[in-house]
Amino acid sequence: MINIFYCTDDKLFGQQVISLLSLVKYTNEPLNVINLTVEVPEYTPKGKKTSEAQTKYCDDILKSKNKDSKFTTIDVSDLFRKYLFAGPNVHCKFYSYYVTVRLLADLIPEIPDKVIYLDSDVIFNNDIKELWDIDITDYEFAGRRDSGRITNYLQSGVMLLNMAKIRQSGSFRECCRLCSTKKYFCYIDMGALNTACKPKKRIGTRYNSYKYSPNCVAHHVCATREGNIPFTKKWWHRIKIDETDWLVRKIPEYKELIDDYLDRMKKNPELFTRAPKPENWKN
Repeated sequence: MINIFYCTDDKLFGQQVISLLSLVKYTNEPLNVINLTVEVPEYTPKGKKTSEAQTKYCDDILKSKNKDSKFTTIDVSDLFRKYLFAGPNVHCKFYSYYVTVRLLADLIPEIPDKVIYLDSDVIFNNDIKELWDIDITDYEFAGRRDSGRITNYLQSGVMLLNMAKIRQSGSFRECCRLCSTKKYFCYIDMGALNTACKPKKRIGTRYNSYKYSPNCVAHHVCATREGNIPFTKKWWHRIKIDETDWLVRKIPEYKELIDDYLDRMKKNPELFTRAPKPENWKN
């Protein structure tokens, strides 16, 4: 069983479906996927937690490949309020504060001692088991070096986490403290993780590639679609509906995946909060 967790709400449901469809395409192992969701209207009235219907839909996607796979959603809104919804970073315009939700993972008993964290804008091109099989016994987490960094500063969009070690050291509790007390200009989650978590293991960029490659395991799409425009990646991390045509034009290899996604959206518009109205669908 490969353990994975995401942190999404209803706005990110469509993007998560794309990620899951690519995941099951290449991975035969049973998958235990957990989604941490939040609904905090005092932060934003627009954000709604992942629904039971959306959870079942994702579970069906996983089970279509392996009947032993499962998808569950856990509401961590109260934990978010208690440990993160405070301090100088809450209303920073350069990122969504929801990026910090992953820092609550050590408080969730359902999250196993070894787990892969994924941003929802990750598309797979090979079997995730290759990442899962990396030994991190002596490390708190493993990830790729963030682009443009000279030091061993790891990117947090794809991480292999040793939760047993993290729970023992209390490093995620320290991350939450830093997010609630220290002013960050951007990349609040990465800043806290790289400060508090030690030791870290650096792995190859193919496990979290900013560019499409048929040889990469995970393609982190946000960097591809947004290019080098400063300070754009952290706001939504969402593949918007009107960007799917662009994505296929840029990466024709994704046409089958995107067509499947759009067909699912057309059949189940009530699940996809960003679905266009039927009269706006292209033939």
